[in-house]
Amino acid sequence: MRKITIILLLMALWFGVEAQSLTKATPDQSKKMVEAANKATAAVKTIQCDFTQVRQSAMVKEKMTSKGKMYFSGTNLKWAYTTPNQYALIVKDGGQQVYIQQDGKTKKAEGQSAQLFKGIAQIVMGSVTGAALSGNGDFTVEMFTQGDKWVAKLTPKQAKFKKMFTSIYLYFNDKHNAVTKVEMKEANGDTTTITFTNLKLNEKISDSVFM
Repeated sequence: MRKITIILLLMALWFGVEAQSLTKATPDQSKKMVEAANKATAAVKTIQCDFTQVRQSAMVKEKMTSKGKMYFSGTNLKWAYTTPNQYALIVKDGGQQVYIQQDGKTKKAEGQSAQLFKGIAQIVMGSVTGAALSGNGDFTVEMFTQGDKWVAKLTPKQAKFKKMFTSIYLYFNDKHNAVTKVEMKEANGDTTTITFTNLKLNEKISDSVFM
């Protein structure tokens, strides 16, 4: 009886994994999916949501989990961590200006750190809005399906992104008009997964949020 139970559990795990596996889209399907996603996300002007970020190190078994809120409006982005630490990254004018907000103070990021933040901000903004699918030369895009959901695999083409990531996966919701999860495979072997919840699209966001 115990052996049968173990076999059933293994079968359940196997089929559970299979149910979540990705199916690669044909070139024609991929083209239509990218066009549809771009059209849907182009209509999104603002996004505000909660996020959970889980970082899995290749060297350490323990996972690091952070939570916070994300605000996007036009060319501005605020990535605000609330736990375990409180600080925020504010990006204005599509990455031209980067600020760090901590302990009630806001300071402009400069030098090498600013360039790093700009690169990360471009990826985050391109991911949450779907703009990364536009074929702007930064990434090679492959499309997959996972049940009713669409998944985009982005492979960096630019050297600045290759130094940070080997691939990035964008998981779209059932309506295909918003990204609900971003999985980043980092060049050092680490993986960062960001899940977005409580999404609010096209609701007014005060300019003071980005101050």
